[in-house]
Amino acid sequence: MSNPKNHKLAKNQSFVLRAALMEAIAKNSVLVVGGEASADMHAARVMHALREQHPNIHFFGIGGEQMRNEGMEVIAPAEDLATAGLTEVLFALPRIFGIMKRMEQKARDYKPSAALLLDLPDFNLRLAKRLKRLGIPVIYYISPQLWAWRPKRVETVRQLVDHMLVILPFEEKFYQEHQVPVEFVGHPLCEILPENPDKQEDRSALDIGAQAEPVIALLPGSRRKEVLRHLPRMLEAMQLLSQNKPNIEILIPVASTIPQSLIEELVTRSHVNARIVDGNATKVINAADLVVACSGTATLQTALLLKPMVVVYRVSWLSYQILRRLISIANIGLVNLVAGKTLATELIQNAFSAGNLKKECQKLLEDAEHRQYIVDEFSRLRAKLAKPNTAKRVGEIIQQYLPSKP
Repeated sequence: MSNPKNHKLAKNQSFVLRAALMEAIAKNSVLVVGGEASADMHAARVMHALREQHPNIHFFGIGGEQMRNEGMEVIAPAEDLATAGLTEVLFALPRIFGIMKRMEQKARDYKPSAALLLDLPDFNLRLAKRLKRLGIPVIYYISPQLWAWRPKRVETVRQLVDHMLVILPFEEKFYQEHQVPVEFVGHPLCEILPENPDKQEDRSALDIGAQAEPVIALLPGSRRKEVLRHLPRMLEAMQLLSQNKPNIEILIPVASTIPQSLIEELVTRSHVNARIVDGNATKVINAADLVVACSGTATLQTALLLKPMVVVYRVSWLSYQILRRLISIANIGLVNLVAGKTLATELIQNAFSAGNLKKECQKLLEDAEHRQYIVDEFSRLRAKLAKPNTAKRVGEIIQQYLPSKP
């Protein structure tokens, strides 16, 4: 029979060791939330830059494959937060609140020096409130689009966020006017995407034959619901376009947050001859003559690669009825917002039909002068967004909250 005293001693020792481990982690720990494919990429770059200065740093939180590759302890995968539209979120609430609870508990356990939250305001602002109660500084990288809708939430941001790091130039002024500590750090895509990529080189890498004309890239989104709403209509439009352009080549890069099997199933159902590419979105976009992009980061990625595009987006009927009353801007495409004018046609909600998309694609393909105008404007856009060492600068700001000794 075991001695109760020995059992109690072992239990106490285990508790002491666990407490010591938690304390060691806390001295060099950062909570990170990157809930979408683009956030996963940008957060991973910041984590890499930080680790160069703090080799023993501990990251934990929510992220995708790239953040996991940087050694993050995953409390929940990014895919578990991937929802699109207001009504869709309602069905995911039990899962989301469960993740929130786990994140809060880990924050209590580890007591990180800081939290780095990327975009995803409906989740991150609620988490920020809990983190502030725990005394954890909150750094927000990639601002929620409060200037477009729900601007009153800026008061919540002012109360909860210690440092707002924005990637669009006009956002800095918006937050300054509302007394939120803010810094424009440049758009990270300007560092990631090549300035003058070789189109023919990428076509060769993707084994695109010389007879392919035109080459069109379809970017249906990084969330399951987005793909289900966008890709079938995109493919239907390509089928219509192919009637006049028999040598069309259609490429679909798969976002890291989407199972390839979903894309394969939708392509098979459509009977459209489209090629699925695992990742490599940059190569696919650069190899294309024209891009059809779901509204979001993909539109800026396309613009920075100087490719003409059509922007599309569709949500549920109820979500749209709510959003159209909340949104206070004329365009929703990031590329148009940053440019301050419409450089990419937007087909939103009911306007996004296969017939309309086919017409817009055909217009762009047949008007060489207009395509050149767009390319020139996109070059100016890049100069507006670029700032050197974005990931490193974000890392330096986080370091201000870490112990001085790496």
